[in-house]
Amino acid sequence: MKIKLSTLTKTTVALAVANALIFSNAYAQMNTEKESEIEVIQVSATKRLTNIQQVPLAVTAISGSELVDMQINDVMSLEKAIPGVTVTSFGNNPQIILRGAGSAGTTDIAVPIYHNNMYLPTTGQALAGYLDIERIEALRGPQGTLFGRNTFGGLINVITKKPDTEEFAFGGAVTLGDFGLIKTEGFVNVPVSDNVAFRITAADEKRDGFVENINNPNGDIKDSDYTYVRGQLLFTPSDTFSINLTASHWKDTGNGSLNYGYKPGGIPIDRDDTTRINAADGFLDPRFGVYEGCADGSPDRPGGRTVSGGNVCNGDPFATIVPGARTIDYDYTPNRELEETAFYVNIDWEVADHSVMVNAAVFDYQSLNLMDADLSGLASWVDGNYSTSKSEQLDVTVSSLFDGPLQYTVGVYYFDSQDPENTSAYLFGSLVESYSGYAGATPETPSWAYWNSEGRGGTKSTALYGQATYALSEKLNLTAGIRYTEDDRESQSADPLSFGDTAARLGPALPTRTYGSREVKRGKDDNTDYRLGADYHINDDLMVYATYATAYIAGSTDVATQKLLAPQTNKAFEIGVKSTLLDGSLRLNAAAYSGKFEGLTTTAFIEQGTTGVAVATQVPGGSILSRGFEIEGFWDVTDVLVVDFGVSIDLSEYDKFIVDAGNLVWNGVAPIGSETISNAIVYVVDGEDTPYTPDMTIGVGVSYFFDLGDMGTIKPHVFAYYNSGYISNRAPVFFADQDAYTKIDLSVKWDSVDGDYSVQAYVNNASDELIKTYTEIFSRARVAYDYNSPRNVGVRFAYNF
Repeated sequence: MKIKLSTLTKTTVALAVANALIFSNAYAQMNTEKESEIEVIQVSATKRLTNIQQVPLAVTAISGSELVDMQINDVMSLEKAIPGVTVTSFGNNPQIILRGAGSAGTTDIAVPIYHNNMYLPTTGQALAGYLDIERIEALRGPQGTLFGRNTFGGLINVITKKPDTEEFAFGGAVTLGDFGLIKTEGFVNVPVSDNVAFRITAADEKRDGFVENINNPNGDIKDSDYTYVRGQLLFTPSDTFSINLTASHWKDTGNGSLNYGYKPGGIPIDRDDTTRINAADGFLDPRFGVYEGCADGSPDRPGGRTVSGGNVCNGDPFATIVPGARTIDYDYTPNRELEETAFYVNIDWEVADHSVMVNAAVFDYQSLNLMDADLSGLASWVDGNYSTSKSEQLDVTVSSLFDGPLQYTVGVYYFDSQDPENTSAYLFGSLVESYSGYAGATPETPSWAYWNSEGRGGTKSTALYGQATYALSEKLNLTAGIRYTEDDRESQSADPLSFGDTAARLGPALPTRTYGSREVKRGKDDNTDYRLGADYHINDDLMVYATYATAYIAGSTDVATQKLLAPQTNKAFEIGVKSTLLDGSLRLNAAAYSGKFEGLTTTAFIEQGTTGVAVATQVPGGSILSRGFEIEGFWDVTDVLVVDFGVSIDLSEYDKFIVDAGNLVWNGVAPIGSETISNAIVYVVDGEDTPYTPDMTIGVGVSYFFDLGDMGTIKPHVFAYYNSGYISNRAPVFFADQDAYTKIDLSVKWDSVDGDYSVQAYVNNASDELIKTYTEIFSRARVAYDYNSPRNVGVRFAYNF
């Protein structure tokens, strides 16, 4: 659904006015002396534990128990709990889009995931499941004056439960579900002494694929074969000093998702002239193979590949697309392995009316993902990628604890991913001796292409930051923050593989790469960001605030100048209100925001010397306008009825942006709907909606408690999520449109009287909505999709977990 800008603006104003009326009417009726009935949520969004209602920025907090109740098991299901968040994924790379950030053109992660305040440098690391979690905090907008690495458009901070020196405890859960799901998880907490304790948490999950491969029973995808273990050791020598050491390891060897869209969609053809590609308003011809030389005399159609199934006109069995969005017919069994080992140190020391916090982490993450590249039952191609990401980081903060009008936090941050073992590569191989360069290739021994690319490199980043709040009065506070960052990037491409030495490129082992003949590219940049804000407490239960903040991501290295290209920047403004209403039974927060992302990677046309020829090149220069409005609330309607809700209106749109038509160009002919600029075929998308940013989302959860006396309680829960629709590709192509949908999750949970035992039955995606999460355009105009998980049901049996 497309909502016009004027309509959305009026809606935003109307909602703001309505909320003002709600606030004023509620306060005219309420007894302010009555204590709040809803739970007070403490968050660390400002690097100090604070009531979420006193934090002057848009924050969503989700407790560990809420994650369990809502069946939020990993990053892919976060969007139903955080208004305005969309999570998309291609392959092993989940990507969070928040207020337009992350939808296009950044050289680093725009909305990163943090784990216990430590930045995860690759998106694949976010695939670790949520296990034994204290809470998750979602902070919207730039956060660089308090957090370490890129907080361009916001961040998600996953905070785990820590060891407890007070008592021995253990718990566990077993979940059984359809698709053969068997998941076991548990923890044990052991106090060794009054000031030493350890906590061990582990999980194992196995599940059949959501997507059936009818041609290869071992090739089902979107399955799970996952193990996780985390150990923590806590030392508390005194009430004011603690050290927590953490080691974690997880591994996923399931077939998982493919690198791109897994489901062939077809070729976008013009309705009136089937010899033309039309991505603007055509139709998808349901094939990946070619359509050439039909006996009935019908004209040849563009697009497709013979290796992707053959020729429709010859009746080749794999040339057309097998029916069913969650059915495939690949011949190749995916080869996938994700693995991470991590070590954390957390030191918390209160000294001289200050809190000193030291957080450090070392990550070693490796991934391999090889898949069927032709997306058909023919033994033709395999492709994929592998990468190693080793990094270390340190974040030290000092925060004031004394009484007084001035409170502050200062910090230093260091990040280093320039490990010589940090490599990443694209892999392509032939499974048959299709042409010169692939001698000896078989499905068991792929011949890896000589033009496969591999590179190594990383980033060193150092930052000094600080933020202070001064109370001008009991009601009015002013906040100012600043951050200075220096970034140093380096990268180097591997030596090329030999075209003639086919034996050295013959699998199944991956080709060995060397370095030395190609230049190391280096670049440095620095930047200063800042935050200004004010908050005013009308009374103990009503606060209004306004903030202005900037953010930055360093650009990539320019080969010619050995300097970093222009960075991506964000200038963001936010106004909001936080309130506790109706005698403390309703928590209602709202925020309106406006921002501009600049320096995003886009297509530009660079003249080549004095030749007069301009070549399309990817350079900084694109921009996005981000504007919108968010409301979220939690309401204890009665002692037994609870409602939580969130509304997001997102006006994000491209300001200046060009997308290369790329694979939609057929034999040099531009697809219908594109433009030709300086001999380059492109889409000019100025003013278009940014990808994965629905105009409106609404989430509503309702819980009701039935008291069974000595037999405990039963709580049915219904969660409905409405999404107005979005486009799932940067280009304005018809086949990437995701229509509006409503997704419903259901559960019913029994808890024993003491709360130790529970049984929860659930149905996720009860109406079995089919939702595009990614649209890929392969070579020769072949369109493929990734889709969400289907309806799935299960039962979770738990003790103290």
